[in-house]
Amino acid sequence: MVRALSMIAGVVTLLLGETGAAVAEPIAPCVNYVHREEAGRVEIDLRLDERTGTFTTLTMWWFIDDPGAAPGLYTWNHLVNGRATSSPNVVAKDDQLHTSLRMIDQHAGLQWAFGDVYTFQATHYSPATRTTYVAANNQCRITPR
Repeated sequence: MVRALSMIAGVVTLLLGETGAAVAEPIAPCVNYVHREEAGRVEIDLRLDERTGTFTTLTMWWFIDDPGAAPGLYTWNHLVNGRATSSPNVVAKDDQLHTSLRMIDQHAGLQWAFGDVYTFQATHYSPATRTTYVAANNQCRITPR
């Protein structure tokens, strides 16, 4: 009887070990973060805020691989812990998109804190290629530099 219970416990342990929940990958830090997507890449870094002298400005670049597709309308938003920090931003540009998000904005107050998860979401319509490009799958954790 003891031997049978021991065998059953061993089989259950093996089964649970192979079918248990997967461990989530840690979220990469936002310092020198690069995420490649089908149409290009998003780069995020923590930069010096000249107003405060501290590294509290998240800076983003969105590079689209096809240089001829860069001119056009860009719509983007900053998400912190899954929530938008403002209404969507829209701008017509003749090159790649560059934007930033300060930790503390003089009008919005505190926008993020160390440990928060940041996501850059954007779309770009290129009249030259008649294509809409999307950046949405990037995600990093805001950590001190």
